[in-house]
Amino acid sequence: MPKKKNKRIVTPVGISQYAWLTSPDTRFDEEGVFKVNLMLVTTDAKTLIQQIDDSLKDSITLAKEKAKGKNIKEAPLPYSAELDDKNNLTGNTIFKFKCKAQITTSNGTVIPNRVALFDSKGTPLVDVNIWSGSEMKISADVIPYYTSMVGAGVSLRLRACQITKLVEGGGYSATGYGFAEETGYEVTTEESSDTEEGKDENVLEESKDKETDF
Repeated sequence: MPKKKNKRIVTPVGISQYAWLTSPDTRFDEEGVFKVNLMLVTTDAKTLIQQIDDSLKDSITLAKEKAKGKNIKEAPLPYSAELDDKNNLTGNTIFKFKCKAQITTSNGTVIPNRVALFDSKGTPLVDVNIWSGSEMKISADVIPYYTSMVGAGVSLRLRACQITKLVEGGGYSATGYGFAEETGYEVTTEESSDTEEGKDENVLEESKDKETDF
């Protein structure tokens, strides 16, 4: 039986929190993790929530087959309702996305991974420093998993972001160094996509299927 393909989701535009999109977070994983939280108005996120919940049901069904009659616990969901400082609902839902910064294939080859970044027109972004507060849509795979310790759940594997409003910090971007827009040389779309050339997409996709994100 062919392996069931992971569900791909694309979010509505939301506001980013704790954005690690251009460099990975290595505090708890020395190999690095790209991650971001996305805050969405709950009424705008109903379809997204339903897609995740449907995948969770699939994960629980798979877990029951593996557990052979043992009780199945559910792992924490990759989304939660936002609460204010008085524990009142704000009307927003927070979604958590992440992916590994490098992938090891079945033969031991290590392939650097990254999050594809695009502007509002779909042009690839390079040399940007995306901070929390940026507005974006996110493309991710919903990954079912089960372990006896954690339980049955799903994770949202971060694949790409489309930035509709960019908030940058100093240090890595032109504006962060104090440069304003000038007349003259500008990078072309072909130049900005050079880093995509030469990748073996089939190997990369096969390797990503071996990730476990939870």
